[in-house]
Amino acid sequence: MNPEQREALQERFNFRCGYCGVSETDAGAEMTADHFQPSSKGGADNSSNWIYCCHACNEFKSNYWNPDSVDRVLNPLVDDISEHLNEMDDGQLRGRTVTGNFFIQKLKLNRPTLVAHRLQRTRREHMTERYKQLEERIAVLEARLAEIEESTNENEQTE
Repeated sequence: MNPEQREALQERFNFRCGYCGVSETDAGAEMTADHFQPSSKGGADNSSNWIYCCHACNEFKSNYWNPDSVDRVLNPLVDDISEHLNEMDDGQLRGRTVTGNFFIQKLKLNRPTLVAHRLQRTRREHMTERYKQLEERIAVLEARLAEIEESTNENEQTE
């Protein structure tokens, strides 16, 4: 893989692990390029077979390849992951399908650091939304205050 291909892979996955979703900034490191169909199992060495992923997911997946079984690793480029997984309020992932359950177990997607990451991400998203709501309320209050001040000034000038 040349540098341009690596950069394209990073951008394709938005600098996140294709399996667990952790970003480079959260991991504090660049990710690896996983051959979804392992080279040792006949997988091509091209962009249609590369998944940008963290070292842990790459290690847990290893050279596993069982594409025609329900016990398979989901391909983030092909599979609709949301059909197979639910994220619970406690940060844990739960399988919606047998394949989803296998995927979670194989890649250890409920390891404590990932659960903590998901909980922190959810809190951050809630705080960002709350911040936006507060900014909107402040803008409304500032506009109302300006109206009141203008009205007060007009009343003072007419007296």
